[in-house]
Order: sequence, then C-alpha cells, then structure tokens
Amino acid sequence: ILDEVMTGFGRTGKLFACEHEGVVPDFLCLAKGLTGGYLPLAATLTTERVFSAFLGSYEEQKTFFYGHSYCGNALGCAAALGSLRVFEEERVLEGLPGKIEVFSAALVLAGERCPHFGAIRQLGLIAGIDLVDPATGDTLDWRLETGAKVCRRAREHGLLTRPIRDTLVLMPPLCTTPNQIREMVTALERAAGEVLGI
Repeated sequence: ILDEVMTGFGRTGKLFACEHEGVVPDFLCLAKGLTGGYLPLAATLTTERVFSAFLGSYEEQKTFFYGHSYCGNALGCAAALGSLRVFEEERVLEGLPGKIEVFSAALVLAGERCPHFGAIRQLGLIAGIDLVDPATGDTLDWRLETGAKVCRRAREHGLLTRPIRDTLVLMPPLCTTPNQIREMVTALERAAGEVLGI
C-alpha cells in the first residue's frame, strides 16, 4: 500500500514516487495532485487481483464497504479531469528535469552560504532543510520553534512555506519557473539569516 497523496503526479520528478524504486503497489492512494490542489478529491487504485477479490453480489458479502471523505464529488471530478488534461497537454513531466536541476543547484548554493542549513534532502520538487547549530552541527532545540520563526520571516520575502519542527519544507508548484525556484530558495536563506543572526 503506497500513499502518493503528496508525492504523486510528478512531485518527485516521476509520475509516482514508487517509480524511483521500481515498486508496483497493490494499493495506490492519490489525492492532491488529482485536481492540482484546486478541490479536494481522493482515489484509491488497486491491482486487478485485489479488485476481483472484492467483486461479487451483495449476498456474497465480498464488498469492501469503505469510502473516502472526498470521493464521488462531481465538481472535484470535473476539476481532476481538467487538471489531468492540462498535465498531459502541457507535458508537465517533460518540463520537470530542468526545474529539478535548478532546484538542486539553488539548494546546494544555499547550503554553502547559510551556516545554519544542515542536511538538505531533495527528491524532485520536494526538499527538507534541517536547521542546525553551525558550531556543532547539532539540531536546534525544537522548543524554540526556530523553524516556524524562519517560515514566518520568509513571508516577508514573498515565500509561503512551513516547517516540520526545525526542518524547512519546500515544495514549489510544478508550474513554477526556474527564476521563481531561485527566488524561493533565496527568500528562505535570507529569512534564516535574519532570524538566526547571520
């Protein structure tokens, strides 16, 4: 069972993140990317084998009596069809490698310039940047909420993002431009410098 709610539809550089590992799931959970984030919609895909295991008459009691909070909404389904059409017509996947390369380069440069940026993890257009004490390389005291402070300051530089404790999370939209990617990383770097005094 793979959850591709956040990672599906190109976010990692491939249509689905599981493709990086060559994994073919029995269940694939999808949501945000289905509509491009415009409306809530979710879907669970299965293999034919799993689907067949629950296929039968009501009397056989094989039905899997479960549904999502966001399934079957006509407006959400229309948004998904429109989003998937744009995804295909604009060849979104084909445009990602160049953007991912720019993102990687910007993150490397920021890591070299900002002493409070520790480990930087990236896959496609998803990145996490750990805030650390530059003298020791240790993580910061999470109770100080430094990640939240940096993200609030980043708003002043035009960037809306969030932390997970003291890991700064970056997930630019798939339609972002290379210049916007550079501006985003620079805004976060500036915010960290202002909050942490560097």
